Amino acid sequence: MSRNTNKDKSRFINQSFSSSIEVLNFLIITRDLELITEEEYVKIRENVERITNQLNALNNKLKE
Repeated sequence: MSRNTNKDKSRFINQSFSSSIEVLNFLIITRDLELITEEEYVKIRENVERITNQLNALNNKLKE
């Protein structure tokens, strides 16, 4: 089922953004515990940041 209103879309984008932040927190913990290399950490963090930036941009566009 698709989301029909911008308010619905914004809510789901916000949930996605929050989930991305959770992923980022787990990534930091994973690095602190030395379960991944610094190189892996940087690569994944860059991807998560790119995704969160895109989600923010999409949400801002819906608010216009």
